[in-house]
Amino acid sequence: MKGRKKLKHRMLDGFLLVFLSVAMVTFLGLPAAVAQEKPDTPGVSQEQIEKHEETKAAAKEKRIEKAVEGNKTGTDPRDFTLKWTPFYRYTTLDNGMIQQDLTAAGTVPFAPKMGMFFELPLAQYRDFSDIPGVDEGTDGIGVGDVDIKFIYTGIPNVLLGTDFVLPTATDSALAGNSLLFAPIAGFIFDTPFHGFIAALNLYYFDVYREHPGPKTSRYVGKIYLMQPLTKPGPPWGGLFLLPEFQPIYDFETEDFSLWIGVELGKMLAPGRIAYIKPGWGIDNSESTDREFTTEVGFRWFF
Repeated sequence: MKGRKKLKHRMLDGFLLVFLSVAMVTFLGLPAAVAQEKPDTPGVSQEQIEKHEETKAAAKEKRIEKAVEGNKTGTDPRDFTLKWTPFYRYTTLDNGMIQQDLTAAGTVPFAPKMGMFFELPLAQYRDFSDIPGVDEGTDGIGVGDVDIKFIYTGIPNVLLGTDFVLPTATDSALAGNSLLFAPIAGFIFDTPFHGFIAALNLYYFDVYREHPGPKTSRYVGKIYLMQPLTKPGPPWGGLFLLPEFQPIYDFETEDFSLWIGVELGKMLAPGRIAYIKPGWGIDNSESTDREFTTEVGFRWFF
């Protein structure tokens, strides 16, 4: 039993190490690598090489500045700039279960008014030891379900889209072994001082289920209130606050829950945003509802 405990702790420490390593490479390693990259073309003068580097750097800076100007925090669902958001999330449920997730999320543009948001669960850990009646040491570890959203913003102040949750989990303890689909409809409005309010509505149901089990019929609301707190610039510039409310209603069990998360972010440099996001379950009626969550991550514009 002690050996299993040590193995679990090593796995969890590994999750954190991977996350911190990715963050360190992104913030420190990549800029240096880009700066050292040299075109290896024979017969090219040093002056031409330097001019090429300056042109390439100016083009990248202009692209990032354009993305930052249109979406300074990387949180606006109308923005389809190419970016990625690795994050680590720790969650405790009302029944005592502990969840840990290391996820690579991001955005891929298809057109000025259409894009894809994705979440790739690189590693997930579930500890069931604190659930009453469950044996100590019961857990699950592996890769979770992939989530892919397609969003269209061609109608002013309206968001339309679809959400697919793919059954890619490597352990049945990490997911429900079903393909979920949800239509998305929402509204978004700009507010004074460069903020916005967005309200998304999603209804999830089973398209395919591998094993018999409870059907999915669930409404999920996502309400965001984004507000910049300070103008960009060091040392306290670029701070923003993003509260999020999630009302959830399960039509199968007739249970309702409400969760609130508060994201506090900071623009470290143009196109680089770090954030922390604690969250709490406010009104839970199911034992599997979230009691407490905390998330840390960063966004990187390409």
